[in-house]
Amino acid sequence: MRPLVVMKQYQLALTISASLCLWNLRAEAQPKLDPKAPSLPEDIADAVGDDTPEWQTQIDQLKQQIAKNEEERRQEASRLTINGYVDFGFFAPQGNHGIGWIRDNGNTYFPAYSMYSWVFLGDILGSPINSRGEAADLGNAPGVDRFDSVHSNGAPGFIANEVNMRLGYQLADKAILRTSVNFVPRTGKQDFSLGDFFDVDTAEMEYVVTDNGNTSIFVGKTMPVFGIEYKDRKSDKRFGVTPSLIDRYTSGSQLGVKFRSKLLNDWIVVAGAVSNNSSTVEQFHFYSEIDQNSGKTFSGRLALSIPIGDFIRGLPGQRLEIGGSGEWGPQDRATDNKGKTWFYGADLQYFGGNFVLKAQWIRGHSDGQGDTIWGLKLHNSGFAEINWQFLPFLGVLVRADQRDALVTLGLTRAYITKQRRYTGGLRVVFNPHIVLKAEYLHNSEYGGIPQFDNDIFTSSLVLSF
Repeated sequence: MRPLVVMKQYQLALTISASLCLWNLRAEAQPKLDPKAPSLPEDIADAVGDDTPEWQTQIDQLKQQIAKNEEERRQEASRLTINGYVDFGFFAPQGNHGIGWIRDNGNTYFPAYSMYSWVFLGDILGSPINSRGEAADLGNAPGVDRFDSVHSNGAPGFIANEVNMRLGYQLADKAILRTSVNFVPRTGKQDFSLGDFFDVDTAEMEYVVTDNGNTSIFVGKTMPVFGIEYKDRKSDKRFGVTPSLIDRYTSGSQLGVKFRSKLLNDWIVVAGAVSNNSSTVEQFHFYSEIDQNSGKTFSGRLALSIPIGDFIRGLPGQRLEIGGSGEWGPQDRATDNKGKTWFYGADLQYFGGNFVLKAQWIRGHSDGQGDTIWGLKLHNSGFAEINWQFLPFLGVLVRADQRDALVTLGLTRAYITKQRRYTGGLRVVFNPHIVLKAEYLHNSEYGGIPQFDNDIFTSSLVLSF
């Protein structure tokens, strides 16, 4: 509490105490009235008027001022919200040192791609160890120097995945400021250097347009509107530990303007955005927060949300949501508007209390440009996931993923991915602020790519506040 407010309230309390003592002395000096004596009729009493003593009026005013100060202090304190978490983990890569790819030396497996200088098979981000989607190790691919944030070289170990801090402030009755900052402890790559870094993944203002709160406009660095997986991209929101294979296309923050609305008694959900960048994540090839061209990316989602519990007795609160998403715009990192990036897909969610079913399908394309802008051909890819909290303290996760993609950089590099992943996990809830999660990810190659051992065991202890 501010010193000035404390001093004022202290002075008011002294004044009230002195006034009450004076009132007691004057009351003792007054003659006592017979309780059985007849009172004045109401109309005569009203005509007499209000003879409230001046000191009593002052006390009432002081009480009102104290109450007003307390209300102002309470409202000021409630404007600010602080949330976040600490995410600790332990992981153990299997087989290929935690690296999700191998090199196709001599184009043994895919001779049709012999025009590329280097051809790699698998998924460079296919061995994630945390909710950030960081790979256990990116490997030492020739001709490139990448920022490998974990770089475990296949060794099992503990890791402080992330410290997240989220601040919110009520700017006005209908305007809310939100920020989210991630602090990431990592090892320095050179002698005497620090490897720790941080990123700001949300910095937005939400303006609630309608009185019922169903329509809002957002400006700043906001969460995307494509698909469904961005909703639980943070450790304390995600049921399990790791993201899906297609999360990298749908969960990146976008810098621009967006809107979100629920219509027809929440049956229709619609959202759209105009932004500098696509909804790919920042550690992937196709993300750039600041535009180097004049074009903008347009994205949107339209969904039908059906309250099943309103129609089927015995299923209160259960809901089925079916949606479709699309995105189109100039390529990130390009200096002109010639090439285009686009994605489209469909999603499904079933909310059944302690049981949730989620699924999403996606296709996409990016033209690429010479040896500077990456190209993408994303064929049928997606995931299906079940989250079941069958006991208050214990839940299970089952997920199946597929990613079928060709990522190229001019005629220099080609990454051919035909990967299927099967994930099983456990979730232990000690209380709302302490959750322990563990997963085993089995990666399987298909479509002519040889099978190699790049499975991952990982875990996460999330301490939220």
